[in-house]
Amino acid sequence: MHPFALPSSLSSAELEAVLAPFERAHGLPAAAYHDRAVFDRERALIFDRAWLCVGRESDVTHPGEWLRAAVLGEGIVVVRGADLVLRAFYNVCRHRGLPLLDGPCGRQQELQCPYHGWTYELTGALRSAPNAHASFDHSAHGLAPVRVEVWQGFVFVTEGRDVPALAEFLGDVPPWLTRAPLAHAERVHSSEYEVAANWKLLVENFQESDHFTRIHPALERLTPNGAARSRLSRGPWLGGTMTFADGVETVSKSGKRSGRPFLASPEYRRQVSDAMMFPTLLTSLQPDYFLTYRLTPLAAERTHVIADTFMHASVVGRSIDAEAVADVVSFWEVVNAEDRAICERQQTGVRSRGYSPTMYSAVEDGVHAFDCRVAEAYLS
Repeated sequence: MHPFALPSSLSSAELEAVLAPFERAHGLPAAAYHDRAVFDRERALIFDRAWLCVGRESDVTHPGEWLRAAVLGEGIVVVRGADLVLRAFYNVCRHRGLPLLDGPCGRQQELQCPYHGWTYELTGALRSAPNAHASFDHSAHGLAPVRVEVWQGFVFVTEGRDVPALAEFLGDVPPWLTRAPLAHAERVHSSEYEVAANWKLLVENFQESDHFTRIHPALERLTPNGAARSRLSRGPWLGGTMTFADGVETVSKSGKRSGRPFLASPEYRRQVSDAMMFPTLLTSLQPDYFLTYRLTPLAAERTHVIADTFMHASVVGRSIDAEAVADVVSFWEVVNAEDRAICERQQTGVRSRGYSPTMYSAVEDGVHAFDCRVAEAYLS
């Protein structure tokens, strides 16, 4: 099969039905959520054509600091050189293919293969290759590079050679993200978990709030889904806002800021401002903190999630009450668990012979917009 050909489990007619006008469109075909051939094709059709967020620049500030990320089965290492330049490479020795680094992050002066001792500079250049032939050209066997760029303090990589520069790729960034000092925000909590569901189900769940009343009653009381508004664009960003209920200052167990300084600019302090960057970065700006969810598809029905909470840098610089941070973190631990459970339940349903996609509800324009991007990628 040609690498860009449609798997036999998908048809052009099914995908064209997704791209129909919203009122007449149907959802993605069931195979898109569980078929192994579809999942395998997504790497070339979607992920090799995008910039993917792999971490935070503050994690690789000093020479020799590195972070490791898994991108659709590929190990990628991002490292700060002695010249302070940030570089990215495939995490694999050129000799016999052994991964060089284990663990999520670290710091070292060189990168050495634990198998046969091939040693690389932080620039990726091969320094030594024990027992190499005299004619061996060290300069031609450095680590394979990966493109890397930084935006708002977040590190992005792309495996696609023809993907435009990050600034061009980002396009029309939602204004609430450009006006918040995200580059200087500090991570105050991070969690990782695996969801037994296709990555697209997680994004679709993020793209609508109609499920709040049944799945997230505590969230519904703070941000009623009837006040949700979508922000759609032709770029990689899809977003939406939700206005707070009367008396609510932020989304937390208490519904109050509890001394946490503002992170959002003044015009966005009475709402939640959500945005997803296609394909797998989910963000939520609250008045006083910022959430990110980085999704890594592991298989057709398994997705790894890294959920980070950021607050204004002054939170780290002063002794804010730990309970004020827990007020946010504990709330979202419950909401994230609720989302995980419902997405896993949905995954079992989309495999059923009794399921076939039907219409979108009138408030699922954000879901439709995301599905259109997927369908367009499949048909490309």
